[in-house]
Amino acid sequence: MELKGLHCKSCGAPIKTQDIDWDLKLARCEHCGTVFDLRDAPQASSYPQVQRLPERQPVPMPKGIDIATGPGILQITYRWFSPKYIGLLIFTVFWNGFMLFWHGVSLFSGAWMMSAFGLLHTAVGIGVGYYTLAGFLNRTTVWVQEDILGIQHAPLPWLGAKQIRASAIDQIYCREKVHRSDSGTSYSYQVHAAMQDGSQEKLLSNLSNPEQALYIEQELERHLHITDRPVRGELPR
Repeated sequence: MELKGLHCKSCGAPIKTQDIDWDLKLARCEHCGTVFDLRDAPQASSYPQVQRLPERQPVPMPKGIDIATGPGILQITYRWFSPKYIGLLIFTVFWNGFMLFWHGVSLFSGAWMMSAFGLLHTAVGIGVGYYTLAGFLNRTTVWVQEDILGIQHAPLPWLGAKQIRASAIDQIYCREKVHRSDSGTSYSYQVHAAMQDGSQEKLLSNLSNPEQALYIEQELERHLHITDRPVRGELPR
């Protein structure tokens, strides 16, 4: 909901209820990222009746997550494995077994072009096989130490490892991603960081259930002393 007459001092964009921290009397423009004190706004006294959003309930630690803490240190680890990887394993064995047979027959009979035609399908099988193996073996570790927030995936190499400056994070929030295919609809969950400069960083993706994503958001904000505020389009809890 927009607050009539309340606009960003920097870019003039309208300020919405979800962009305001009523405890700190601060507003953050979602368009340019400027943070300003509401007590300096001449129209601020007109909004004492605006209802605060209800406090979010704590998320209990879900299965599959381990957490370790120490002086200035937080480490959250979770396994990738979920039942979907069992189905992928069956598909991978069948697909790659068929492609091995395809190439064997093609090469034995001298049909080189027939074998070459199957290379794209072979690459798909290898890619799905690597993804499936990672699903069985890999763990992701989210860690915070001093002013660094890091993401690591192991033991198999995977895209998405990163390090960012923790003090530059404004909010941590989660999103739900919908996957539609001929076999039906499935969902995965992501954890994002909204940075103070207005940019967005995707921290984690492909989480199998919303409780994992929301718990990680909660613990990161708690450790970094970030006051939770709503973010448009985030996963509710």
